[in-house]
Amino acid sequence: MTKYTALDIAENWSRLNDTIVALVDYVPEDKLDWSPREDLWNFRGILAHIAFTRHHWLGNVVRDAEAFKDSDVFSNLRTSADVQQVIRESWDRVDRFLSDRAKLDASYQGSDGADDLLTGHWIAFHLLEHDIHHRSDIFHYLALLGNEHPDVGTP
Repeated sequence: MTKYTALDIAENWSRLNDTIVALVDYVPEDKLDWSPREDLWNFRGILAHIAFTRHHWLGNVVRDAEAFKDSDVFSNLRTSADVQQVIRESWDRVDRFLSDRAKLDASYQGSDGADDLLTGHWIAFHLLEHDIHHRSDIFHYLALLGNEHPDVGTP
């Protein structure tokens, strides 16, 4: 197996996660189900997707043995506070994964049936890219609504 250097992204990623949680405060409660077009996810859908994807990769590919059901994400998102809690809980799970060098160095069979093995490092960077991508969606949606959002300078 190829040796990789330790992932030194957890601190920055944690701050990125904090901005995702903070962005929820900028979405009015009556706009959680808003999207710019019918064929695009709404705020609630994007945020649920972020949390669900984290749980999916860690539960179904890494198989970290932590309990999780799809309904734990999708049925518990009634209010902005619920959304923030689900995002925090999914981050806690990612953080435990990033803190386990053995899990990062291990290889995993992808869930789509492909023959390629994926390293924990690949999974971590895939999840990071996924978070960044959907955080951008939230920023764009807020801009389309004319809502302010926090300045999130790069560390």
